[in-house]
Amino acid sequence: MNATYSVIIACNNAETVIVECLSRLIRQGEHSNLEIIVADSSTDTTAQMVKTRFPTVKLLRFEHPSALPVLRGSAIALATGRIIALIDPYTMVGPDWLQQVITAHIEQKHSVVGGAVDLYHAGAQGILAWAQYFNEYGMFMSPVEEGVIEILPGCNVSYKRELLFDGDKPRFEEFWKTFVHAGLAESGGVLWQTPRIRVELWKPVGFVSFLVTRFSHGRCYAAMRCADASLSARFLRALTSPLIPFVLQYRWTRRIWPKRRYRAKYILSLPVQFLLFTCWSVGEFAGYLTGAGNSCRKLYY
Repeated sequence: MNATYSVIIACNNAETVIVECLSRLIRQGEHSNLEIIVADSSTDTTAQMVKTRFPTVKLLRFEHPSALPVLRGSAIALATGRIIALIDPYTMVGPDWLQQVITAHIEQKHSVVGGAVDLYHAGAQGILAWAQYFNEYGMFMSPVEEGVIEILPGCNVSYKRELLFDGDKPRFEEFWKTFVHAGLAESGGVLWQTPRIRVELWKPVGFVSFLVTRFSHGRCYAAMRCADASLSARFLRALTSPLIPFVLQYRWTRRIWPKRRYRAKYILSLPVQFLLFTCWSVGEFAGYLTGAGNSCRKLYY
């Protein structure tokens, strides 16, 4: 039996958050035609928790650690919903989240709809947590405007099935959000953002691990971005890589500062944010000159 709505969650060692994440989703229970698929390659107890505590959740188990695009692509291939939403195990949805996703897709013809991402228990978070949040999702902090947007958060985004499938065949073996959205833009499509689809981020990931992952993200992105570029074009991009932290910090500040929220936290966390952007730029430098290496296979969250 096909579901009407599918929610995809890709997991790597998410035992501290998966119960709360899934409990909140299950409470959207008036939608009996909701399908939840967890693609998991954890080495901790995440899979066991899902299996024993949430028997209605479909668990797709990988024996070896796998990158998010692999997990997401495999789970999407199994999804039967007309609307397919992607969240992270760190995504804490509100009580009306699914209904707002449904409403937005009914109201909008656009294939991709996303929303706001706020920090979970914001008042209790330290500067490192704020820096990681600002660096990754700060531009999606409430309030966000209703309308066309150039980028959407990977932890709170949903798709009409037609974009992800060609008939019954999935279009993407591995799901890379950035490049899927870029392809949509090239074909004349747009991304739609609405403040009504709001989640909170609870991501208890160690700072060093997060920092290393920023490098891997930057290197993988650069290598994929310039996969068909000439050596001279790659070299030119590598030369401009030292400017990336300044450009990104400026862009983020332009999006976050006008919201007039948590400005003190933003200022105090600026040195750490800049370090994270610098780590990303070093990754891009390496990606342009030497390719992806194994960086794309290390994107576990």
